[in-house]
Amino acid sequence: MSASALPSFWMGGYEGADHVNGAGEALDLVAATGHDQRLDADYRAARRLGLRCVRESVGWRLAERADGSFNLSRAMRMAEAATRQHVHILWTLMHYGVPPDLTLLDDALIPRFARFAGEVARVLAPLSPAPRFYTPINEISFLSWAASATTDMGPAGVQQAAVQEDSRISGFQVKQRLVRAALAGMQAIRAADPGARFLHIEPVLHVAPCDADDPEQRALAERIASYQWQTMDMLCGRMDPQLGGHPEALDWVGLNHYHSSQWEVPSEKRLPWHLRDPRRRPLSELLGEVWRRYERPMVIAETGHIGVGRAAWLHEIAAEAQRTLAQGIPLQGVCLYPLLDRPDWNDTRRWHRSGLWHLRQPHERSLNRPYARALLQWRGVADAAPADARPGLLVLLPCAWEDWPAPRERLLQALTAAGPVRLLEPPRAGSAEPVLRCHGVAPHADLLVLHGRSGGWSAPPTSAELALLRAALQQPGPRRWACWLAGWRHDGHPAWWRELADTGLILQPDATQPPDGELLRRARATLPTAWPPPAPRPPPPHGYEAEEVALLLRTSTAPRWWLMAAPATDGIAARLRELAARWPGQQLLVDAPAPPTDTPWPANLHWLGRVHDSLHAALGAATERVITWDCAPGWRAAERSDDGEVVSAKAPGEMVDVVRQAVLRLHIGLPSPH
Repeated sequence: MSASALPSFWMGGYEGADHVNGAGEALDLVAATGHDQRLDADYRAARRLGLRCVRESVGWRLAERADGSFNLSRAMRMAEAATRQHVHILWTLMHYGVPPDLTLLDDALIPRFARFAGEVARVLAPLSPAPRFYTPINEISFLSWAASATTDMGPAGVQQAAVQEDSRISGFQVKQRLVRAALAGMQAIRAADPGARFLHIEPVLHVAPCDADDPEQRALAERIASYQWQTMDMLCGRMDPQLGGHPEALDWVGLNHYHSSQWEVPSEKRLPWHLRDPRRRPLSELLGEVWRRYERPMVIAETGHIGVGRAAWLHEIAAEAQRTLAQGIPLQGVCLYPLLDRPDWNDTRRWHRSGLWHLRQPHERSLNRPYARALLQWRGVADAAPADARPGLLVLLPCAWEDWPAPRERLLQALTAAGPVRLLEPPRAGSAEPVLRCHGVAPHADLLVLHGRSGGWSAPPTSAELALLRAALQQPGPRRWACWLAGWRHDGHPAWWRELADTGLILQPDATQPPDGELLRRARATLPTAWPPPAPRPPPPHGYEAEEVALLLRTSTAPRWWLMAAPATDGIAARLRELAARWPGQQLLVDAPAPPTDTPWPANLHWLGRVHDSLHAALGAATERVITWDCAPGWRAAERSDDGEVVSAKAPGEMVDVVRQAVLRLHIGLPSPH
């Protein structure tokens, strides 16, 4: 089917897990989040953000009564509300839970599920417009593992089954049984709804050896990674054909991928996404592998992150989706999951801050604004982009991207208005051979992270490193690149920018060896040495960001002054002690980790650690005064106007004017000073 088969590329999912957990607590997360009582409002809010397609769970355990009849009233209300709000539903029939008299090792599960699936299709077909997509059983691979190797699935799993010594074997038996149930359910659905389509959803993952030089660890990693193909291979008849699988059974493929979906063996530690572990594989590569294996239309059926990482994760996933589409792979959509914060499966008192909407209470909704802004910025990710011949801007950063104390979102928005942007961090040590990873950080903006033998800018670039960088700059198409050394001082190695100078202009070069050229001298005199401070605005009541900031401030009392972006060096630490003594009545907040010291810090000096820039507005609203660090003379106050803006700060537009002028010179063909 074409990309227009679904009403929107961006989709959302409402958590619908309904199993009995290891503590014997019967879950119903649709009810726990209040979604079942707010269907129209939730669908309307999703549609306003461009999410016109949503995933919903019918819930076998919740729907089947003790006498064998079915109560599908909730699913019917969902279908009717979706029609009113012009939202399309992709239905999941079994979201882990089974009726209380069944276990996942019971052969009676197969005909019982088929009867349930046929009834669902009979009831929903008249209420739901085509194309009607059904996911018979959600994540068969994950469910098989959880039910056989853990107690998370309660009485449906290992607690009621004879556990074999090798849990992988018992898990494989569960997987075979669930595949048979899914195939029987598909047959029953087709009998009731001949036009039904099927979306089989499985995790997509990557496993790396702890020691890449150890052949046994490499073999173990490959074997564990291969387990992800078993369910789909069974469904299409490539594996265990006696189960009844056939090629037509694999209609559409849904793939779930989170930051925790890549790990190492034998330790089973996750490959940290936020630390840019070079062993992680880009999602576009994993999707390409799925496409070459099955050649079926695909959706990313679940993806998301937690806390302040949600917006950054969306930027990266969107960029990977764009790269996937550029390869000609029919990726049909991306589903953000879950749309609402949800309680933990095993401890329902603890809630995961993972939704597009934050829930203080089941009946309250508060939009996570950075997450929503990131979504809106990528609305056209699947649209065919016109050829873009504008010059690009290569920014050489003096530190890691996450360590830059700046309003990164606002600056990127301003810079990308003039053309594509590539940000290059100082190289990171830890890789025997150079590896370059490209991370999406905004539309038309990628972060290039080079991993090699040595870290930082101190060592001159090798020919292999330069080859990787130049190849990355050629990926967006033939263009000229301006090179901007952002905020550098005397500690940068000139060989880097000199080697990259052939790609275009050098803006704001190293102060010790500026190249010749009137334009460059004028650019350096105009561009500030640091990015502009944020403009704090009061957040709405009960916002997610306000709650996060309240946790940061729990050890301090008013009046609070925020010493913004103070570098945590020994000299600065001594200055901060002086300021704390000078203003004993003020609580001084520093958004940096405390440097090591044997001397206790003053009681009115609080080190908050690295505060994510998405929390800057809420932090500014919670403080009486914002003081920014001026790298030359010291401290200067930045007073806020009535609407919360920092009146003494430069706007991002002012900062990038010179950058735009320099890039324009490339665009119109003026000669470079080099």
